Amino acid sequence: MKKSILFFGLIVSILQCRDNPFDPIVVPKDSVRPYYGETSVFDKAEITLPSSARLIKKIEVTYQNIDGSIEKKNIDVSGRIDWRMPLTISQILNEENTNKITKTQDITIENNKLSLKYEGKLLRDFIMKEPNRIVLDFSKNLKYYKTNKIILNKPYFKSLKYGLHDDFLRIVIELDGSYIYNIKQMQNGITIDVQ
Repeated sequence: MKKSILFFGLIVSILQCRDNPFDPIVVPKDSVRPYYGETSVFDKAEITLPSSARLIKKIEVTYQNIDGSIEKKNIDVSGRIDWRMPLTISQILNEENTNKITKTQDITIENNKLSLKYEGKLLRDFIMKEPNRIVLDFSKNLKYYKTNKIILNKPYFKSLKYGLHDDFLRIVIELDGSYIYNIKQMQNGITIDVQ
């Protein structure tokens, strides 16, 4: 009798096994899938319509968010079109801000990279939301003795604040949107690359 109960229990436990016991039983609804796609900036695309097209009604754009999710945005438009001429969708780049190199004190901004000169070790970094900010904590350096704010007003980077705490210097970089960032520590500071 004991053997049959043990045998029955063994069979039931085998039937309940998953192929991979390390796979989570519950998958989060909003799982994070980081963006690893194109790195070049979209310029333009042309669409040629068939000869039967006369009116344009709606434009639909499908885009990928920073977390990897796919969404669509519809724009209702109404108007006559000439099918002989292609439709063009383009992103207008602000040339005065995009390609110029900005140097402010110990800060250099070029496109989506910010370089910060600092004599000290990066202790920790993290991101905060609403507004989007990158927070950097460095080992203490008395060169920065007061709280200060530098307005950058560039694509990607809005402002930079720094303040001295008891045992570290905190630098907060306010961003103009939600980005994934990479930090490289150099001998004389750090470089932040946002995507």
